[in-house]
Amino acid sequence: MKGGFLVITILSLALIAFSCTNNPGYIVLGSPDAANSVGAAIGNVNEAKEVGITIMATPTVAQLLNAVLQVPAVSNSTKSTISTILDLLPELDDWLAEIPGETLQAVDQIMSDVSELETVSAARDYLEDAVASGDYDAQEWLPEALEFGIDLLDAGEDTIYNAGWAPYSNPPLVGFNVTELWRKGLQGAIEGAVGATLADIAPATYAVKIGGVVGAVDSSIADLISQLSGWW
Repeated sequence: MKGGFLVITILSLALIAFSCTNNPGYIVLGSPDAANSVGAAIGNVNEAKEVGITIMATPTVAQLLNAVLQVPAVSNSTKSTISTILDLLPELDDWLAEIPGETLQAVDQIMSDVSELETVSAARDYLEDAVASGDYDAQEWLPEALEFGIDLLDAGEDTIYNAGWAPYSNPPLVGFNVTELWRKGLQGAIEGAVGATLADIAPATYAVKIGGVVGAVDSSIADLISQLSGWW
């Protein structure tokens, strides 16, 4: 077993990332947590910049998420989730390093196909067909990662992945490319889910969700920062 299970005690305030609904002693981490965390950054980007980003430079993902933690309007539950993600974020590169080249090529092909799709519903249908086809069953944990990707699209469809969501009508988000956001988030989720499970950070049922959430948030926040380049 590579690295063993993630040591629970290192997570601040016992914000346990690997959890299940049948265990009330732990916080559940799933696709809605990714959508809510990204939504907190997008919906409060002006406030985050004002209270938390003091350098005249483009922030890193971690800097922006830490700034969001300082915004009073963000709920305590969302702040708790973001804190958990920040604790796990330094591990992401190690998880991704576990993904075999063949699996990465498969993900690249999937995302190349997705790049031709313009709507969340079309991407969801494509992923559902990909899982049902069995074509990716030989790629360890990729079908499960694709299923997490479907859940992610569902979780963000009415908010962060909806061009009509209220924050997108306010500066600096006017004209924001929502399609690019969900594509980046989806790829991050798929790769993170596979990598975390292969890295054996927790039982597979939990690891897919841990990696999916951390990967999705990392890629989505990076895209937010990039799209607002020059505004920071």
